[in-house]
Amino acid sequence: MSKPVNETAMHKNIRQAIIRIEKGRPKIVDSDRKMSVMAVAEEAGVSRALIVRDYHLLYERILGGKGKARQQQIDEKQQQLNKSRDRSKELRGELEELKAMNAYLQSKNATLIMENKRLLAQAVNPSNVVPLK
Repeated sequence: MSKPVNETAMHKNIRQAIIRIEKGRPKIVDSDRKMSVMAVAEEAGVSRALIVRDYHLLYERILGGKGKARQQQIDEKQQQLNKSRDRSKELRGELEELKAMNAYLQSKNATLIMENKRLLAQAVNPSNVVPLK
């Protein structure tokens, strides 16, 4: 692996700590310890936050593909969220349509009930009923 031209001493120190842990020959942490940001930070003598905040490429190397899998999970969840939002939008539109249809049918039903009452009254007492027009 070729060394970047503008590699700082801190970057080099963190990179070497990663290599030592990968090869199982760390100087500070136990050799049976798994690769983690905390292990690399202890081995390099820096804070975990410094690696995460300032050395993104080294952080991704420490994760060793976990970052890609994590990003893939995030993308899948985002797709599910977008599908759910689209479905929710469709269902809200359908709900509004059904509410309008319900209001129309309630109006028609009320009209038919009044007409039914008028016809029943006319059938019971035909002489007392005067149709209104």
